[in-house]
Amino acid sequence: MNALRSSFYALLTLASPLAQGAEGLDLKLVSDLGTITPGKPFTVGLHLQHHEGFHTYWESPGIVGLPTSLKWKLPEGFKAGPIQWPFPEKSLMAGHPCHGYERDITLLVTITPPAILPEGQITLSADAQWMACAQTCHPGFENFSISFPGDPADGPKLIKKAEKQIPLPDPKLAISIQSQPDEQKITLLLPKRPDRKIYFFSSDGQISSDQPQVVTVEKNGNLLLSMTRSEISPKNLKSLPGILQLGKRFIMIEPLYPE
Repeated sequence: MNALRSSFYALLTLASPLAQGAEGLDLKLVSDLGTITPGKPFTVGLHLQHHEGFHTYWESPGIVGLPTSLKWKLPEGFKAGPIQWPFPEKSLMAGHPCHGYERDITLLVTITPPAILPEGQITLSADAQWMACAQTCHPGFENFSISFPGDPADGPKLIKKAEKQIPLPDPKLAISIQSQPDEQKITLLLPKRPDRKIYFFSSDGQISSDQPQVVTVEKNGNLLLSMTRSEISPKNLKSLPGILQLGKRFIMIEPLYPE
């Protein structure tokens, strides 16, 4: 796995260095409002519209790929939060399984303005980097900006749609880890359910995208999801963070390892 990822990065460096413009992708920066209120947080988003056959990558792509990133340039007193990632999909890059997006998505960021706004037009700017892949991969870099006051156009609609795709915890869902920290096999215990379409997207690299995930049913109907720990997994962790797909639902989980 290490060799594959190293070869992937080397190929990108030699064949397609970061450059202005986008291959396989249309991007724009949008906002949920047209006028900023002093001290009141609001949402902006980088909208990614994928051309047919192309995909980009989730925050933890797996065995291949690089996640989209944003580096903000904001007026004094403004603060930007982290990217809020929509639920990921399983995809393929040259036959290698990965976690990313084939559908169009909007990466959301919360912007908090100061209590006293600067006079005149206010412009927010972000340097974006991404990787769009089909049969080949195309890294891209571009600066995007959005100004206030202004017409939000389709921004509110895109952001509202994206907010529904942000995975949230489910306090009613009882999930436990049945294996020890650093054990090669990782096993999750889930309550019985009629839909057995289950998949776990690891957000910290404990489980790679190329490893099989097997669901078995216990006599009492509970489910066991068994996975193989990645050979480059971080060590001595206390929890297993990620997104659990249950049928059509995507749930943020972080069960603790047994002590």
